[in-house]
Amino acid sequence: MSRMRLEVRHLEVVVAIADCGSLRKAAARLHLTQPAVTTQLKRIEDHLGGALFLRTADGVRLTPTGQDFVQEARSMLTQLVALERVTRRNAQSSSAPTRLAGIPAHHFGLLVSALKDNVTSRTIKETGTLTALLTTGELDIAVMRQFPGTPLSLPPNVGHRLLTREPLFVGVPDHHPCAQEPEIPLEALAGDKWVMPEPDDSGMNAHFARECAAAGFEQRIAHFSSEAHVALTLIREAGAVCPLYPVGGTPPGIARLPVTGNPLVREVVLAWRTDAPVAGEIDDLCEQVAAGYLKLVEESEVYARWWREGGEAFAT
Repeated sequence: MSRMRLEVRHLEVVVAIADCGSLRKAAARLHLTQPAVTTQLKRIEDHLGGALFLRTADGVRLTPTGQDFVQEARSMLTQLVALERVTRRNAQSSSAPTRLAGIPAHHFGLLVSALKDNVTSRTIKETGTLTALLTTGELDIAVMRQFPGTPLSLPPNVGHRLLTREPLFVGVPDHHPCAQEPEIPLEALAGDKWVMPEPDDSGMNAHFARECAAAGFEQRIAHFSSEAHVALTLIREAGAVCPLYPVGGTPPGIARLPVTGNPLVREVVLAWRTDAPVAGEIDDLCEQVAAGYLKLVEESEVYARWWREGGEAFAT
């Protein structure tokens, strides 16, 4: 009688073979050699006393016994993941708080909420500063941004995941010729004066300049301000135009418009140290942030319309 005992790795091998439909593909997924996977499967089948797979010309398929085994194995693996998640969360709740920093985007507040009480946070806009703090271990997790042409450059010990690909809308005064249109072509803003944030290392201003040039004009920046209330006042009182993030309501006297073709965009990225306790919670945190963000979309009239009319595929 076999003295072997089933372990988690054996369940993972069988499930991988079932998912991939071949030993070769399963080996690649598991980062093992095909002979190693073949040997493992033979030992498992010998131990169980029956075949789990039938070999075919183009791969393998489950036997009835194998189907039952895989169903139970999936359930056990799911339970193990849930057990690990709960245990990590409980352990973290009694340890040092998760250290979070990031850009002042809505995702930041949603992430603070998802982390509950065991978190300290601060807003930091500079990409280089956030990257350095993650690298040195002074931060555990960060909400960052990247613009086309200026991708993030993160060290090997920092994982990252896209949260949302956000279009940037444009705010124009309500007497602008295009204010009543459902969207505005970028070239329609060629004659307008712009309010832009102070240039920084995110690449936002360079991205705007390139897209305006591609639309056939040089962006006329008359005002620099990183304060939202100042920018909104300049739109309403001075007739300027300004990039606006899509979430939120629109103040009186201003029209918030999507740009035709969505040429102006930023990607909001979650980055974390892979050796931090919070690394085991990333899937759950991303799910919570995504759910919270969707509620904000639904509460934003212009963004909700854009989202329903095909924008969701662009953003996610």
